[in-house]
Amino acid sequence: MLDDTHGEDKLPLRVRIPLVGSGLIERIRLLHKRPRTYTTYSIGCAVVWAVILATVFTHAGDTTRHTFAVFFGGWAIGWLSASIARVVYPPPKPRTPADTGS
Repeated sequence: MLDDTHGEDKLPLRVRIPLVGSGLIERIRLLHKRPRTYTTYSIGCAVVWAVILATVFTHAGDTTRHTFAVFFGGWAIGWLSASIARVVYPPPKPRTPADTGS
């Protein structure tokens, strides 16, 4: 949007630096608002894989489709094993402070 006001000229450095900084800060703030859970990660991965596979299966040839299907299968096996491990092996209990003997 700001590029339109300056025509074909690059934005001055004093304008570009605050834009980069403020955009980065806003993205970080947005990420902190979202829950950081394995479920969120899994849903995000499913959405990304759906887009990738839909694109590949509609536009690519047979060998490329096969390659992506095999790659996705490997990723899915890894995700499934990680999900099982999270259930079977719960995270460690928090440490208690050591007795200082006072």
